[in-house]
Amino acid sequence: MTDPSRRIHHVAPNGGPCISYTGNVMHVKLTAKESGGELTVIEDVISPGVGPPLHVHDWENETYYVLEGEFEFTCGDDVVRGGTGTFVHAPRGIPHRYCNVGSTPGRVLFGFTPGGIEAFFLELGSQKELNPPLMIEIARKHGITVLIPQPKG
Repeated sequence: MTDPSRRIHHVAPNGGPCISYTGNVMHVKLTAKESGGELTVIEDVISPGVGPPLHVHDWENETYYVLEGEFEFTCGDDVVRGGTGTFVHAPRGIPHRYCNVGSTPGRVLFGFTPGGIEAFFLELGSQKELNPPLMIEIARKHGITVLIPQPKG
């Protein structure tokens, strides 16, 4: 059997296995298995006003390449905005997030090193109904800490 990470890997436009959760559909372009554990690449369409809460990856660095739309990225104390062609790198261990700040759906190509985060998204997609406590629990199992403001009082 040939190691898939030692061969060319091709995904046609709009191709790649889909992971769907809470109405979000991601196209996985490259899995950890296909890259020998080195990299996961996912294309995602993100609705206006949508993005994850501030979070920290223990295991992966995360990169973003904006294919369409206008996004705001936060990493540590830095905040940047950018449209098509913008590239951002968020190192592991640093709190980060992104949000589609445009008025139309945007598309982002995500890269994660090392690979493997697709297991997190697959587990999210296997839930019948996603709620914040469940998402936080699933994230924790995959080395991701969701940082949410604590209620005052």
